[in-house]
Amino acid sequence: MATNPFVVLSYVSGPALLTNASSVFIMSTANRFARAIDRARSLASGDETLTIEQRIRELKIAHLRVNHIARAMSCFYFAAGMFALGTFASIAGVGLAEFDSMVLFDVVVAGAALVGIAGFVGFVTGAISLVAESRLAAAAITREANAALAALEIPKV
Repeated sequence: MATNPFVVLSYVSGPALLTNASSVFIMSTANRFARAIDRARSLASGDETLTIEQRIRELKIAHLRVNHIARAMSCFYFAAGMFALGTFASIAGVGLAEFDSMVLFDVVVAGAALVGIAGFVGFVTGAISLVAESRLAAAAITREANAALAALEIPKV
């Protein structure tokens, strides 16, 4: 076994960085979630000058956006938990490597790899959900801009 103390850092740094990345995604996604809910509430209250058909269409889209964001947040929370567990398993594995229990060491290494893979899948799934939500939001903004321009008799974007 390697006697270099920096070996521990190499085992721990990957999952720890991914835990941090997941946490940053959680924070930014929470802000998107709040904005999407505000938009849905604004549409539901009828404060906007939309026809009933337009309001229903926009409410359905706002509902889809909220669902995509909620799914993304769940995935990011799952990923952060898995990466944190992977970091812990990596630290435990380094400690176990000092003993002669290779079977237990192999189990911990396999467990760390599995939770790391699960965290990565959660991270990517959350990112894909945010891409889908972003496309819905961009399309909604384009529709709103075109409606505003039409009201001013300016050509569409």
